[in-house]
Amino acid sequence: MGIISHLYASTVRVEHLNKSMSDGLPTITWTPYGDSRDTLKCRLDLTFIRPGKDQLPAIEAGRAPDRVGVMFCDVTAGIRAGDRIVCIAGPISGTFEIRAVPDVAQAFSTGHHIEVQVIETTQQLDNIFPGTE
Repeated sequence: MGIISHLYASTVRVEHLNKSMSDGLPTITWTPYGDSRDTLKCRLDLTFIRPGKDQLPAIEAGRAPDRVGVMFCDVTAGIRAGDRIVCIAGPISGTFEIRAVPDVAQAFSTGHHIEVQVIETTQQLDNIFPGTE
């Protein structure tokens, strides 16, 4: 656990994009990083944008704005640009995407923690029609 781990209120699952070919057709799935039970403790701050580093969300007419913020976590090799973060427990819910390369905040001799901008993605619709399996 890192120095700022007492601030981590959320538990998330990191998912990587898995691309494969099957009978000449591309198959794209999101698979959990590591063991399917692996989770990551972090802090998701959806009210914070780092000036000069994070891109501001584009305003689009006719739709609700995406929730944009910063995720803080311990230095781990399992997080990279293009991953999805699925919230499992904590005050924040939803699925978020990492579009930028994670920044490692430096301590005196090693990495202190990771900061990365996260943007909410469209939620998966499970059981959209009641009574169907």
